[in-house]
Amino acid sequence: MAAIGAASRQGTDLPGLAPGTPSRRVFPGEARQLSLVRRWLASLLPDCPARDDMACVATELTTNAIRHTASGRGGYFIVEITNLGSVVRVAVTDGGAANGPQVIDDPAGEHGRGLIVVAGLSVRDGVSGDRRSRTVWADVPWAGVGDAEPAALLNQPGATASRALTVSCRRIRSSLLPSGGTHSRRRPG
Repeated sequence: MAAIGAASRQGTDLPGLAPGTPSRRVFPGEARQLSLVRRWLASLLPDCPARDDMACVATELTTNAIRHTASGRGGYFIVEITNLGSVVRVAVTDGGAANGPQVIDDPAGEHGRGLIVVAGLSVRDGVSGDRRSRTVWADVPWAGVGDAEPAALLNQPGATASRALTVSCRRIRSSLLPSGGTHSRRRPG
């Protein structure tokens, strides 16, 4: 990952996550680990809407590592969280795959929209690596405890579709992230 600049080192006050110092954990490449990832994040970050966004993004990235890479075939994945000030970065390193992450634009499909959710909840995202190992990361805005919900931003001039997606994700979060279970989607009706 890129070096963290001096301005980013100031960071946001997150008691479990020192500014500029990554916290990482290795998980077996099994779907049942997703709830452990969410609990680990909850131990590092205070309870607020930004933590919920971080949990959603981390779950999407780790689900992709398990489903689409060697991590899910007897391997492992690494989750790294870094407080960069106005954003908190989540990076997931997997066991590699022949192809990189792909966005599937199929509104009727049951799968393939995870990276769209990640893009909607983050201000930046990216990928590095190759077939042997790949790191997918996203910078999630950190509003912190007590700050305004992004829903209020939709009523301001210049509101974006990305913000609309953020609000939509919050409304359906319970169906995307059932507590204690693996990532699943429920069909309406």
